[in-house]
Amino acid sequence: MKYLTNKGILQACLVSISMAGFVSEMIASEKKMFEEVVESDLIVGRDTLLPSAWSYDECLERAVATNTDIRQTLLSILQADEDVASAKDAWLPSVDFSTNHGYTNYPVPGKGAKGNIYNSNYGVNASWTVWEGNARKYRLESAKLVRRQQQLAGEEIVKDLQLGILQAYLNILYSEEAINIASKTLEVSTSQTERMRKLVESGRESKVDLAQIESQMAQDQYNLIRAESDLATNKMNLKKLLVLGLDYDLNVVHVDFPDSEVTAPLLPMGETYLAATRWLPGLKSNTLSAEIYANDVKIAQANSAPNIALQGGVGTGYTTGGRDWGYQMGHGLNENIGLSLSLPIYDGNKTKRAVAKAKLASMEADISREQLLNDLSQTIESLYIDAQNAQAKYKSGIVQLEAMEETARLVDRQFELGLVNPLELLTAHNNLLNARLEQLQNKYMAILASKTIGFYATQKVSFP
Repeated sequence: MKYLTNKGILQACLVSISMAGFVSEMIASEKKMFEEVVESDLIVGRDTLLPSAWSYDECLERAVATNTDIRQTLLSILQADEDVASAKDAWLPSVDFSTNHGYTNYPVPGKGAKGNIYNSNYGVNASWTVWEGNARKYRLESAKLVRRQQQLAGEEIVKDLQLGILQAYLNILYSEEAINIASKTLEVSTSQTERMRKLVESGRESKVDLAQIESQMAQDQYNLIRAESDLATNKMNLKKLLVLGLDYDLNVVHVDFPDSEVTAPLLPMGETYLAATRWLPGLKSNTLSAEIYANDVKIAQANSAPNIALQGGVGTGYTTGGRDWGYQMGHGLNENIGLSLSLPIYDGNKTKRAVAKAKLASMEADISREQLLNDLSQTIESLYIDAQNAQAKYKSGIVQLEAMEETARLVDRQFELGLVNPLELLTAHNNLLNARLEQLQNKYMAILASKTIGFYATQKVSFP
């Protein structure tokens, strides 16, 4: 399913750059395409077909195509391209044209001399830096690294979108199942209320007992309304990520998660951690920062290196009082070429201080990396704790729920025979409802944690 207009050039760029190998082949044509985008093309979905029920992959595609942060990242990448081009241009020579014109008045000119003299000169000059301590080389390397960091920033946004959509998607599935439980529970309590009313009319039960049953039915009605409200809120959260209109009725593809998937064994924690360290954009960007800081040190050190430059030029001139303009311009033509060497001796410790500051800045990358790794280890460990706890509760809850359902059936039958009072019936009713909701919660907590773990290990979110 595609969500692009025929002119949706920007969105096509965004989708292509946000998948595997984010912006791996950004070329000059992308800039041209971006400049051709008009404002109307930025409104995705104006005249496009949207699915009646969204799959996870369709949600992700839509979110990537409409996310404003990704659009901003594309602009940053294009700006970084210009910085790379500027760094390359530093190797080019500089060429300029200059001309000077003067007019001199002699109030008392000598015999045979003119009182007013006009003179002019014209020149084309070029200069090229031959050597400057390789500063241009390191600046170009840093510009390319900064561009790659912008790409990684886009990959980080896509990563956050994948996890955000995963949670929002599962929240909707959870709410839909919670509504189903609430609806079935309300059906039971409604049936019990009707039965109790008939018993009261026949004089076999009191109105007090009826009031208790009606109260439970009202509570079940409230539970259903609350579950429907939670579903609307969860849909709103996903619609926000997908940039869908207020009046859009969002539905997702229902996914059944068998017990085998809910309780599936988790990957070893160490393997997940190591896999995540190899691909997480934040860690890759940190590595690039360390290389940029290293280049900053080399650039600062280059200030103490000799500077060799090559100059050349062509010039001529004209002065009144001599031969005609054409003759002077032709015979005054001259060419020059030269080589200059500049050797820094003492700059007031500016280079020394710049090198020291650059080295201190390089230490920041090491500290940041350590913090990133600590945060990652805590995140993964927390995910494993949540997944293991939820799986354990879900496994034990299977037996407990079966027991609750059997108890509720027996109590309901005993109530029909007049062997138990309404309070005992309501207690069994509520215990069963709570057990079902707790089992549902454990199920989706286990799925969310296990799929997030799988994402850190494989970079993918898979749905059956």
